[in-house]
Amino acid sequence: MKRPALFILLSLLFTACSDEATSSFSTKYPVRFYFEVASSTELYNAMGNPGQFVTIRGINGKIHIANTLGGTDYPLSQIGAREFEYGLGGLIVGTSSTPNIPGAFEYVAYDLACPRCDQQRYRLTVKDNGTALCNHCGNSYDLNNYGWIITTNNSSEQQRGLYRYRISYNGMAISVSNR
Repeated sequence: MKRPALFILLSLLFTACSDEATSSFSTKYPVRFYFEVASSTELYNAMGNPGQFVTIRGINGKIHIANTLGGTDYPLSQIGAREFEYGLGGLIVGTSSTPNIPGAFEYVAYDLACPRCDQQRYRLTVKDNGTALCNHCGNSYDLNNYGWIITTNNSSEQQRGLYRYRISYNGMAISVSNR
């Protein structure tokens, strides 16, 4: 193989293997969040019950955690408020009702902003049935199935599922990150 052809082939290979293209977890917007689950009834219920989800946002130096019934603000120190990063629009966190292996439910974290609209102001509305709806573009996403699109308003455009983030839960606290 000639050198220019080899260079082009290697360039295409490395471009195709970027983290965003090969990983199911997004690195597009910075995420770093830690919270003790017992401090929030909404979060505690979402982590312990398959098919339940909460939204998490930083608002005026506080953490706002909400489910479909309402939400609560949790104060943070100035240092704590600066340490957290919430992706583009905030976070959706919960427990998938679809087991990844028999009997084992998966904890999931997504960005609260619609990936099609890709702007902070177009946040999703989380529904009781485990879906999230964008009131701007009309797309809806399945939170129990890796954030994949359920319905779309425009099938001619290339669509993507929700931005997904790594989450760990040790029974006491959650940690969501992508770095």
